[in-house]
Amino acid sequence: MEALPGDRAVAGNPVGHMNVVALPRLRWRIQRHHAVRELEVPITGAEAPYRVIAPADPDAVLDQTARAFARHEAAKAAGGAQRSQAHAQHGSAGLVGASSPGGWHMPYWATPWASGLAVAEAVVAEPGRVAGARVMELGCGLGITAMALVRAGARLTVVDCWGETLAFCRYNALRAGAQNPPHGAGNRVGTIRTRLADWRTDTGRDALIAGAPYDLVVAADVLYEPEDIPILFALLPRLVGPAGAVWLAEPGRTTSRKFVQETDDAGWIRDTTTVTRDPWPADAGRATVRLHRYSGIGSASAELRSPPPLSHHHPTPPDLYVRSSQSPPDLHASLPSPHPA
Repeated sequence: MEALPGDRAVAGNPVGHMNVVALPRLRWRIQRHHAVRELEVPITGAEAPYRVIAPADPDAVLDQTARAFARHEAAKAAGGAQRSQAHAQHGSAGLVGASSPGGWHMPYWATPWASGLAVAEAVVAEPGRVAGARVMELGCGLGITAMALVRAGARLTVVDCWGETLAFCRYNALRAGAQNPPHGAGNRVGTIRTRLADWRTDTGRDALIAGAPYDLVVAADVLYEPEDIPILFALLPRLVGPAGAVWLAEPGRTTSRKFVQETDDAGWIRDTTTVTRDPWPADAGRATVRLHRYSGIGSASAELRSPPPLSHHHPTPPDLYVRSSQSPPDLHASLPSPHPA
């Protein structure tokens, strides 16, 4: 099976006229693997809704991956030859890959989520903060945040452990930059590079750190497992320079709140804003999202501590959110992942 257009290790693209020509080819390659639908996603502050392509049936993406995971487990039990055959049949589509420290991570990227929309709105509100900056996004989803960053003039690297995710993200961001004016007076549209890597693995972290430092690292709703907390805590200071910043958006999961508490205990400086939509557009749920802007952590000392014991529970879709009138519930959802670096 042909690899999707996000499956290469690094793909860099300036956004401009040449990509208007390339876009039909990119879309054709995506649609060889997925039926797609067009979404219109209103973004506060943008002059028009964002046009986003997404898998037509997100549940089918989950089912497909669950079947691939079952084949992978059966192949492991049966022996190496069958395992290799299963990977050869399905690996290029991004369906089978190595597990991360937190286990397998299901592909919930096929649906817009409120945290990504909140970051996009923050970028649109202040495009000058990212214009010309080197920016990394950890976990890119369908690319809604990337669309805002590219149109604001960022030199963007998007990272995900799914090649399929990178393909959709790259198409959506290139189309947004090529067919729409930049966000911000005087700004030029930026560039986008895709990076296939899992930040939860040693190999993935090493690959990302090799490209540091970045002026800004963005992460929207990426913390699901307790063992992710010390890993991200140690990684972020190594990705940004002393003057760099981190924007972390989260909808109140237990793991997210524990991470924020860890950063407070370590003396990280943050400014937090709260954004509520009831509901968010594009079926992104009803949520109160907290956007934490960290600064001055690039020189922080953060050693990678031993993660807590792995949990052995069935993954839960991240579809439970916090309404503004309630205290955050005790949520613990697990995202599964193939495709490490």
